[in-house]
Amino acid sequence: MKTILVPTDFNLAAEKAMSVAVMLSSKINAGVKLMTMLRFPKLSFALIESSTQNAAEYLDSLRGEANREIQRWKDWYPEVEIEGIVKEDFDELIPAILSEEADLIVMGSEGANGWRDYISGTNSQNVIRKADCPVLVLKENTQLEKLERILFVTDFEKTGFIEKTQELLDLKNTRNYFVFIDAGEYDEDRKELYERAREVQKEYEIQNFDFEIYHHDNIPGGIIQYAEKLNIDLIVMYTHGRKGMQRFLFGSIAEQVVNSSTTPVLSVLEH
Repeated sequence: MKTILVPTDFNLAAEKAMSVAVMLSSKINAGVKLMTMLRFPKLSFALIESSTQNAAEYLDSLRGEANREIQRWKDWYPEVEIEGIVKEDFDELIPAILSEEADLIVMGSEGANGWRDYISGTNSQNVIRKADCPVLVLKENTQLEKLERILFVTDFEKTGFIEKTQELLDLKNTRNYFVFIDAGEYDEDRKELYERAREVQKEYEIQNFDFEIYHHDNIPGGIIQYAEKLNIDLIVMYTHGRKGMQRFLFGSIAEQVVNSSTTPVLSVLEH
């Protein structure tokens, strides 16, 4: 059985992620893990410590509060078996998330708010960059109540992410759109792209298939605009998981789309 991990600090975006994880769990026969991280505010506690509660007692109260909140969320979905996890042995959120080795991570994003890593950007972007499994990111103002229209963003250099998506989602009953964003840098024969699209369709036996070359000044903006134009339910992209200077120089299109799109984005790592 597959495992879907939902990291949460119990905000609205995480609530959306949880509802989607539950929806997907029945479709892909997966268990759901709801994970939060216990963070002990040592400095704050030192400043406000009173004679009524020592550090151990205060930590116990935080632990109890986290478990009560997890149980409240589990009660929303009595038909689904949900494992609650309170991480206490990690100083940072990202290693805590990755330690679960999930098959799919579904997480909410509040952009620059919520659980923020002030050094390396938002947590959702960091997870996308570092996770080996697919990562599905939703904003608090997005919906994913149905999966009828899926957009695959491709340059046809990498196609393994299509197979990985097929392992997670049933694409037989969805409308599957493929798009190549031309930001004015592609100078090869367009005919070759259409031929490659047909080859990919046959290779992965994709039904309900459409392919288009879409022109826009920049690739992230083109992806978002095209998704809105077609009323897409889910954007699927691959990411290289760039790190360090390489990421600084080239950026990550997937991360930029996740940061700006109101359409849910599934990113899949391609090595």
